[in-house]
Amino acid sequence: MNRQKNILSKYIKSIMFLLFFTISVIGCGSISDGEYAASVTLTGGSGRASIESPCTVTAKKGKFTARIVWSSPNYDYMIVDGKRYDKVNTEGNSEFEIPVVLDKKMDVQADTTAMSKPYLIDYTLTFSTSKADSAGEAEEKAEISEKFKTESELENPPVIAGLTYESTDETKFAGCYRIHRYSGGYAVICVNDGRNYLIVPDGKEIPKAEDVKILQQPLDKIYLAASGAMCQFDTIGAVGNIALSGIEKDSWYIDSAKKLMEEGTLKYGGKYSAPNYEMMVSDDIDLAIESTMILHSPKVIEKLEQLEIPVFIDRSSYEQDPVGRCEWIKIYGLLTGKEKEAEQAFSEQLGKITSLDNIDFSGKRVSFFSINSEHLIYTRGKDDYFAKMVEKAGGVYVAPPENSKDGNSSYLSVSTEAYYDYARDVDILIYNAAIEDAPKDLEELKKSDVIFGDMQAVKSGDVWYTDKSLYQFANKTGDIISDLSEVLSDKKDDTGFFHKLR
Repeated sequence: MNRQKNILSKYIKSIMFLLFFTISVIGCGSISDGEYAASVTLTGGSGRASIESPCTVTAKKGKFTARIVWSSPNYDYMIVDGKRYDKVNTEGNSEFEIPVVLDKKMDVQADTTAMSKPYLIDYTLTFSTSKADSAGEAEEKAEISEKFKTESELENPPVIAGLTYESTDETKFAGCYRIHRYSGGYAVICVNDGRNYLIVPDGKEIPKAEDVKILQQPLDKIYLAASGAMCQFDTIGAVGNIALSGIEKDSWYIDSAKKLMEEGTLKYGGKYSAPNYEMMVSDDIDLAIESTMILHSPKVIEKLEQLEIPVFIDRSSYEQDPVGRCEWIKIYGLLTGKEKEAEQAFSEQLGKITSLDNIDFSGKRVSFFSINSEHLIYTRGKDDYFAKMVEKAGGVYVAPPENSKDGNSSYLSVSTEAYYDYARDVDILIYNAAIEDAPKDLEELKKSDVIFGDMQAVKSGDVWYTDKSLYQFANKTGDIISDLSEVLSDKKDDTGFFHKLR
């Protein structure tokens, strides 16, 4: 009864909001410091590429910077006004932060590695922004940053009027959330970004509660934009709870999701930054699950909440322990009523890791890398989750001496000479094919740069490459670590996630 939605009312709200948004974008005028939503127009090239629109433009002292997302992961750098800008992300479609001008055509170049060799392609970009309520957006972001909680603070259950706190679930590895249990089957998911979500069982009354977002079960009409969470739904048999997808059929790596989209049961509902609000209302969507990318589009959160569609933000990628990412399956088990399945799946993955506790490959030193078209080596810092998986598998991860120019970044670029200086004597090289296509064999790797012919792992033939979907299976963290153990033992030439380069 409490979860019934008035469809007509939602249409009216949607139309009113879109009218408001349309009016707000008429005319730029002078723009004060802050963040704004900007539409992006792209021309040039083959016509097949696109850039997500709207994007976020930051204004500071009269200058503007845009964070743009291409429709392909194969762009490695851009040239803007004669200056080179490397992509700023490691997973998914290529993202860049570039200086821009507003309401004026900009000639830029972008280097793509999608073809047989890199090509620098000419494009024209046009950015148009509005006088958005930047003060409100900045205030919201400031509140989010101030609310970040430590693990000890997450242990404190919120007080919910009319409910009695009973217990807090044991969280073995995840540090970004806690689940608190209350009388009557209620639960609160506390996330370290300061957001609290009250799970109300089907048929139960919604209590009066402050500082919590209400998620009333059953949650069986979900819009999933956090694509990395689909593997968790698949593991517990809850893909059927997802009605709308934030990515299209051909982009899915989960077979069950592809199958449902082919059948029409699961439909494309627009990307995270531009969801199809009309479809969400007509399909009676009861929850939008977003990645932290949605924080770059705060107006989307505002629109969804105006339509009475609660937003849950997945922060699993911020877990310091790779097993902590896997443990987020318990949240999705709670949301979908599949807690037993989630607990069993997590226990199975954890068992695969603990079975390696008595295995010691401490003599095996591992380096993780890829090479871009400019012959820069991309690797991971010592605190990265892949480095921690190597250590859990029993090996020793070798990172650059300088962890990063930012001091704590996990994603690093170094010259081939610098890479050779610290990695030439490692026992095992693992090529990150999820970022750049792997060489077809050892000879091609050696031809890519002279340093490789003199590296110990290449000489001994102990070079591997990853599966392209390596980052997309947090639900199989135990399998990945177990496969890494097989790589370290050198008993196989092929595993589920790692393959030997011959």
